[in-house]
Amino acid sequence: MTIKKYVPAALAALVALGANPAQAGQYVVTTRVAQDDAGERFQKWFPEMAVKRRMADRRRWVINLPDHNTRLIEALQRYNLIEAVEPDIQVQANLVPNDPYLSQQWGLFSAAAGINAQDAWDITQGAGAVIAVADTGYVPHPDLNDNLLPGYDMISSSSSARDGNGRDSNAIDEGDYTTFWTCGYSSNSSWHGSHVAGIANASADDGIGITGVAPQAKHVPVRVLGTCGGSLSDIADGVQWAAGLTVAGLPTNNNPADVINMSLGGAGSCPGFMQDAINAATAAGAVVVVAAGNENTDASGSVPANCNNVITVASVGVDGSRASYSNYGNVVDIAAPGGGNGDGILSTVDSGSQGRAGAAYAKYQGTSMAAPQVAGVVALLRSANPSLTPQAIEDVLKDTARPFIGNCDGCGTGLVDAYAALLAVTDGEPTDPTDPTDPTDPVDPDPIIETITYGGATNVTLNDASRYWWFFTREGVSRISLNVGNSGENGQANVVINHSNHNELSVTLTAPDGTQTAMSRTSVAGTAGQYATTTNGISGTYTLTVVDRTPGNRGSLNYFAASQDEVQ
Repeated sequence: MTIKKYVPAALAALVALGANPAQAGQYVVTTRVAQDDAGERFQKWFPEMAVKRRMADRRRWVINLPDHNTRLIEALQRYNLIEAVEPDIQVQANLVPNDPYLSQQWGLFSAAAGINAQDAWDITQGAGAVIAVADTGYVPHPDLNDNLLPGYDMISSSSSARDGNGRDSNAIDEGDYTTFWTCGYSSNSSWHGSHVAGIANASADDGIGITGVAPQAKHVPVRVLGTCGGSLSDIADGVQWAAGLTVAGLPTNNNPADVINMSLGGAGSCPGFMQDAINAATAAGAVVVVAAGNENTDASGSVPANCNNVITVASVGVDGSRASYSNYGNVVDIAAPGGGNGDGILSTVDSGSQGRAGAAYAKYQGTSMAAPQVAGVVALLRSANPSLTPQAIEDVLKDTARPFIGNCDGCGTGLVDAYAALLAVTDGEPTDPTDPTDPTDPVDPDPIIETITYGGATNVTLNDASRYWWFFTREGVSRISLNVGNSGENGQANVVINHSNHNELSVTLTAPDGTQTAMSRTSVAGTAGQYATTTNGISGTYTLTVVDRTPGNRGSLNYFAASQDEVQ
């Protein structure tokens, strides 16, 4: 079965996303017992057949048949040695790219569609957990390098792998660009695996780029998608390798995954060999998270979303409603922010259109982007409580999911909530608390503490978004500075903005040390909206950034102040 990324929207006219045929003539044969000479016997019985390789499950063999020869398939099925003959289905990565825009990672903390990550980070940031991403591989990137562990290239086809050989220990992404002559459509390299990995666990507090859901978790890249996608048989072996299980001819993964993310899929039912691989990984302790698919149809027809023992994830857009492309249905367990309905998900990619050219960031949208949000939350749960079983983790995620604020029928039990899930397994206690030291008697009298306020009322006209022709809108970005003269404690920033539609705005505060915080809208009275956030209390220049995404409504900043307790 060949697995592929879901093709970009621009290719929709060339490739129907719902039509993912089996790779021409490729099947998986399952024997009733493992026999080392079974491949030779197949070849002897049917000279027209090509035996490609043996899978991790030693009862299974990948074969090629000329032109999907039904006569040979029926003949194979009549042999007592053979238990099943299943197509090696073509699947694709769940990606619907859109144009990149500079904005916040709303998926982490927006009131409408965020996963409540900021509160969760007070408990754990994922230290000790391992996330395996079965995808296109990795690219060198300053937001990924610190968390990267050794991975593996599981692509058995040297032409698809683009590295001149089959499976090897180098999981680097060689680019999945295509031409019409190779795959039936043309596209640039997506760097899909690195985008997915960045959402799950890009590093934090490094002064650059973005923050992943579990920024202290580690990342094992498992390369299973190349040119034109990849085969489900390779992915099945990759799932078992990621879980630390034995795969013939390969070294053991010394960093078994706590969670395996598969942002990929194709049309068809779940084959026995794929289900067995998932069952084995789950039995080994790995949680398997899968994207629901991007065809706006019932996910029961998408594999591996329709397999058992997986957490299948639908996507909500920035408004909290089901994204227009997202699959849905009874096989969906939960939803997460994947972009759409007005904004995408920002993450890590390479800047090259074909080969690697250097680190970059881009916004994509798709259930591919929703699944690693859930995988990151699973890593947080395993960090907080390593003894949690895969079933216990799935139950916690479903039980603590928060209700949708928009329409999301068939999206599972709700929107994943990282903080609520962690509270359910930790009672809100940090995972590695330090012991308090005994207090010492002060020599000097207690200091005098006063609350000092910097800034106050103001009147600044904010930049409105502008439309260029009929197809492009430029966001209106306004930046206002405020100087705080001293350091303090219990800092609080408050803002009042006058605007006719506050849903068009995103408001962030950047501290002098570069820390960015999304300001929460606490109330709206008429056109006046109040925003607030805590500050880290350091002295220097704080920058307020207001982004207006829709043209036609110009707002104004009427109040901007920072208050904190200072020693006098």
